[in-house]
Amino acid sequence: MQGYAYGAHHWNMERASAITLIPLITTQFVYGAHPIVDGLMGVVLPYHVYMGFDSCITDYIPRRNYPRLHQVANWTLMGTTGLVMWGFYEFNTNDIGITEFLQRLFAA
Repeated sequence: MQGYAYGAHHWNMERASAITLIPLITTQFVYGAHPIVDGLMGVVLPYHVYMGFDSCITDYIPRRNYPRLHQVANWTLMGTTGLVMWGFYEFNTNDIGITEFLQRLFAA
């Protein structure tokens, strides 16, 4: 079992990723598409979503009640987060990038 320290750490990391997204998104609107912002968004955004889904798994599929399902859900979450980060990397390096895509999406 993970103790209270893990919960506090998880909460702090979730809030840190949320706060980190604020300047990344506003930088995109102020300066336009930028490769550094694309790279950081490709890491911070999936990590923030990972932390949110990890909280849902912890709350709704507790380890003590569903040990195997909890483990499967955690491994599935880690795998899909890794695939999303890889997809963002490919999108940033071989296509227009996240910030340019968002600008085109909101301009349409």
